[in-house]
Amino acid sequence: MTLLQSTAPWLAQVAVPRDITLGEWLLDPDTWAGSDGILASLGDTLVLVVAVIVFSVLLAVPTAALLAHRRKAELASAWVVNIGRAIPTFAIAGLLVPVSLRAGYGFEPWPIFIALTLLTVPPMYLSTYTAVKQVDPAAVNAARAMGFTEREVLLTVELPLALTVIFTGIRVASVQVVATEPIRAFLGGDGLGRYVRDGIGQNNPTLVLGGAILIAILAGLTAVSFKAFEWLAKPPGVRRLSGAGAQRSAAARKQMVDG
Repeated sequence: MTLLQSTAPWLAQVAVPRDITLGEWLLDPDTWAGSDGILASLGDTLVLVVAVIVFSVLLAVPTAALLAHRRKAELASAWVVNIGRAIPTFAIAGLLVPVSLRAGYGFEPWPIFIALTLLTVPPMYLSTYTAVKQVDPAAVNAARAMGFTEREVLLTVELPLALTVIFTGIRVASVQVVATEPIRAFLGGDGLGRYVRDGIGQNNPTLVLGGAILIAILAGLTAVSFKAFEWLAKPPGVRRLSGAGAQRSAAARKQMVDG
């Protein structure tokens, strides 16, 4: 693949009239259909986002849970998390693009995949490590007194009790992925970010605004979906405890207000 061929996505902009309104653009069937439509770009974005989230969860959650259960690598964990937060995602992807081109892999998906993975692993890791480590010691000691193995303690006691905080980290990281993935379009990729890129290239505010709205909607739906999945994944006992705790908190707040 030559450099000119590799940069073809930059040149493949679909011209949109500058006087078109946002409503006209969104309601036009041609905007959604075809290989250059919103649905195709959405599918492209979802494939990358799901791949990054699944890989990051498989990498961060088991590692953090095991280390937290054994009370290991606390200092190293904080160091890794802080380093991961300090490195800009766009800079990582930009640095990896020439490496990918020289290796013959093109502009994507590896540079942006690696950059987004480095963005999502730290919050997932930190939330899991913190949640497992802070599980009530009384519950853990009771399980050990009943003869549970260390593996059973982790899988049947610590992880279920830590699930809410773990899912919070995964949800936050997933929303960050959706919100950051559009930079891929500025590195020769596709996805929903292409509308922002094309809008800037064509000096078309409708495309820029439309792309930003689509990205924001997808980020919101991602947050809501993970919240629902979190509720479904909770064991019934933990769900009842959460509900009882919420009721007690509401009652306490009401008493403070009335008092």
